[in-house]
Amino acid sequence: MDFNVSALLQRLGLIEIHSGFNFISKSFYFITAGVMMLLALFTIGYSIFEFVNSLLIKDNLSIELIFKPVIALTLGLAIFDLAKTVFAQEVVFKSYSKNSDAEYKVLTKFSITIIIALLIESLMVVFKIAIDDYSQMLHAFYLIGGVSILIFTLGLFIYFTKKSALKK
Repeated sequence: MDFNVSALLQRLGLIEIHSGFNFISKSFYFITAGVMMLLALFTIGYSIFEFVNSLLIKDNLSIELIFKPVIALTLGLAIFDLAKTVFAQEVVFKSYSKNSDAEYKVLTKFSITIIIALLIESLMVVFKIAIDDYSQMLHAFYLIGGVSILIFTLGLFIYFTKKSALKK
C-alpha cells in the first residue's frame, strides 16, 4: 500500500496542514537557518584569523588576545547549534505532534551554550580588571552575579520541566 500519511491524517482531522503555508514556513526556516550557519562560520573564521593574526603579527601576547577568539568560537558554536536545530526540527523532520520535550531540550541546550559563552566573557573581564584597575571589580562581580542568576533559573527550568514530565 502506497499512500500519503499526512494527507490521510489531515482528512481524518487529526492534524491540520496547509500545503502553501507549510512551504512558506519551511522556506523561511531554511533561509534563516542557512544565514545563521553562514554567520556562525564567519564568526569561527574571524576567531581563527584573529588568533593567528595576534600570534604572528603582535609581539605582546596577552590574555585578552587569547580569550577573544575563544569567545568568538563559543558564540559561533552556539549560533551553529541553534541553526542546526532549527533546520533539523522545522525543515527536515517537521513534527506536528504536541510533544514539547524536544523544544525544552533545544532551549536548554542553547541556554547552556550561551551561559558558557557568558562565563568565558566574565572570566576575561575579571582578568582584564585585575591587570588594569581593581576599582572596576564591582562590574565584574555584577556580570558574574547575572550569569549565576541565569544558571540558577536554568536549573529551576530543568527541575520543573522534569517534574512536569514525571506527572504525565
